[in-house]
Amino acid sequence: MNLLSVLRCLGFVFLLAFGSAFASEDKYYEGLLLPDDFAGPISVTVELRDLQGVLVGRVKAGAPFYGVAPVRSGEMSGEKCDVQVAFHGGAALRLTGTCRPGIFEGKYSQPGRRDAASRGTFRLLRKEPERDEEKRDPMRVIGSAASITDCIKGNTRCLSTCPQGDYNSEFLCANRCRTRFKACKAEAGQP
Repeated sequence: MNLLSVLRCLGFVFLLAFGSAFASEDKYYEGLLLPDDFAGPISVTVELRDLQGVLVGRVKAGAPFYGVAPVRSGEMSGEKCDVQVAFHGGAALRLTGTCRPGIFEGKYSQPGRRDAASRGTFRLLRKEPERDEEKRDPMRVIGSAASITDCIKGNTRCLSTCPQGDYNSEFLCANRCRTRFKACKAEAGQP
């Protein structure tokens, strides 16, 4: 083997070993919401995809939410995650906490409500979907790389969370959203 073929093999091994670290990855979490009023736990499954700091995905929850809803607003900054979901029927859910590779834990609340049943803690463990289950699961995201549609939806969510009224804050937030959108488009292979 000559030097060129050895370098080519090493480059290939490097891409295999470290290339997946830079790809966007779906994260599936499953666990319980534990209300502060000590009522029964609420089962929840969360699917998240990180698009350069903007989280998109879906949440499936039991009573009192009953159903599957898309993430309305989601943001990831380091290990801190903030996810807001609006279920059919007007019920809303906000999950704020630490999202590590193996666990997503923190506090939840239902915006607009102030009783003890509307807030509490959660601890969701990472779950790897089974291949057969993944094909039937309505929560899965099609494709392994972000599509331009995912980028546009993520940008819309990002812009909708920007503060209103203060020109400087609006400007900074819009620029952050634009930067993330460009990075997402580049990842999706769009010009």
